[in-house]
Amino acid sequence: MTSADSDKYYRLSNNDNVMKFVTGAALSREESDKMLGQILRENGTNDYFGRYLIEEIKTGALVGVAKLEPYGTEVEIGYRIMEEYWGKGVATSIAKSLIRFSIKTFDPSAVIAFVNIHNTASIRVLEKAGMRNVESIEDIDEEKFKFSYSPKTNSIMKKALYIILGLIGIFLIAAFIMPKDYAVEREIVINKPKAEVFEYLKSLRNQDNWSVWMKMDPNIKKSYKGTDGTVGYTSMWEGNDDVGKGEQEIKKITEGERIDTELRFIKPFESNNDAYMITESAGENETKVKWGFSGKMPYPMNAMLPFMGMEKSVGSDFANGLKNLKEILEK
Repeated sequence: MTSADSDKYYRLSNNDNVMKFVTGAALSREESDKMLGQILRENGTNDYFGRYLIEEIKTGALVGVAKLEPYGTEVEIGYRIMEEYWGKGVATSIAKSLIRFSIKTFDPSAVIAFVNIHNTASIRVLEKAGMRNVESIEDIDEEKFKFSYSPKTNSIMKKALYIILGLIGIFLIAAFIMPKDYAVEREIVINKPKAEVFEYLKSLRNQDNWSVWMKMDPNIKKSYKGTDGTVGYTSMWEGNDDVGKGEQEIKKITEGERIDTELRFIKPFESNNDAYMITESAGENETKVKWGFSGKMPYPMNAMLPFMGMEKSVGSDFANGLKNLKEILEK
């Protein structure tokens, strides 16, 4: 801008809304010329610092003014635009352009801007331009926020964001490739007739005697519904963090061969699993018992399956439970 631009500057400064957070009210022609003269004197013949006219490239229509000012090792940016350009993304475009130009031209420690704490529209513009509110400043007659854009900080943040997005992408791809189904099974041979073993296994109440989970919480609360050893019978439990909360229901009984149940976990997380007990003759007065369960983990959480160690942890509980069962039945 030069003194020859005083008409254009007055068109901008002679507006109450535009000047609300600058002088509080529109300027007279004399006041506008005086302000412009002071701005031009302060910046002298500097090639870059000072005020710029913003105009439409095709029509030459006045859009507003912008400023670049030195502020120690930082560069201060600012803008004022004609009211008819408000709410169209013009201010955000100007702020972003001033930031890019300042970084390329001056290599400052940061690009900053000051805004009245009540100027919500300009605050949103600076946030959209990538600047952060870093400080509240008490001026002579107003309270202002200092917004800052640090090239180094933003570069680190961008790199961190790219890394995070990359990891999320790898996680989602891995989840797409990995299976969603899981299953665990353990078996043991018990020196008792098959009929006797099967009759004992049909009772969900008996499971409380040999399951390792019941021993994890001596104060566990148990309740039951239905007739034990028949389809529909349900055993419910609620205990500490180790055993959580859930229920087990008998869904099908193949007499002398297999008992199918449904495990419904409620806490610490919700999931449904199919469980089963199978009895097979392993010799005279010997019975092989297989205990297992299966389930499905939804995408993308199935990517966590390899890290959950389900085969090892649950398999160990099943194996120990079967040992307890063998000890009880062989006494």
